[in-house]
Amino acid sequence: MKKNLLFILLFVILFTANSQAQNKVWDFGNDVTNFPVGPELSTTTVVDGLTLEPGGGSGFGVVESNSATWFADTAAEYVSVNRFKGGGNSNVDPSDGVTFMPTRRYLSFPVEGPVAVKIWMRQSGTSLPRALWVTDGTAAVTHYDGLGDTDPQYMEANYTGGAGNLYILCAGNAYNLYKIEISSTLLGLNDLVSPVETNIRSVKNKIYVYNTKTSTDVKIYSITGALVKEFKTNSDIDFDFKAGIYIATLTTADGKKSVKLSTY
Repeated sequence: MKKNLLFILLFVILFTANSQAQNKVWDFGNDVTNFPVGPELSTTTVVDGLTLEPGGGSGFGVVESNSATWFADTAAEYVSVNRFKGGGNSNVDPSDGVTFMPTRRYLSFPVEGPVAVKIWMRQSGTSLPRALWVTDGTAAVTHYDGLGDTDPQYMEANYTGGAGNLYILCAGNAYNLYKIEISSTLLGLNDLVSPVETNIRSVKNKIYVYNTKTSTDVKIYSITGALVKEFKTNSDIDFDFKAGIYIATLTTADGKKSVKLSTY
């Protein structure tokens, strides 16, 4: 019996250590200890488990003052004071469906299994084409196609593969990076318990408000915190919505909750 308990305890400890190893934040925007303001990188550099691979001498790795705000006035608000410059493309374009391993100007980090990946970024200029990709070296995890503006942007996705390395790279023109987060808690599996029964979700280009049992105030915000839609409903409703990442708040007599939405 004691041996069984010892084995179970050891398993829990190892599982906990493994899970904790999957949770990491690299905050270029505010962590001046690990990412101080400074010039471009000329050699491979590893910072807190994140590998920064330069190449081409085009400004990759410059950390400089550049403030920006994501999800303003919501629980997910993020404000940066600096940025990490991508400095150009990574010499590959995964949109060809063949080439997923960058050869220059990219970031990489090890994972031990499935993780959620979140990236706060924005374009370094308005010229197109440009895209930010996350790959595992052999296939795409997710990507974001530039829209020709320099507004704050955000992307997230689940990596469901095994142990290995993930790569962040630019195709076409560059992106500036502000924060990268990985978490062993996959997206969509970490909903908070709320007394508000009304729910909201996005499916492709539609948003659905459902399980509406009482009058509900609905507000939808852009990632910069701008209110883009507001209405009150007493019944289920659905509608088309412009592609993007949003935060929706649902308020009833029972309380308030926030939900992240992604339309495409």
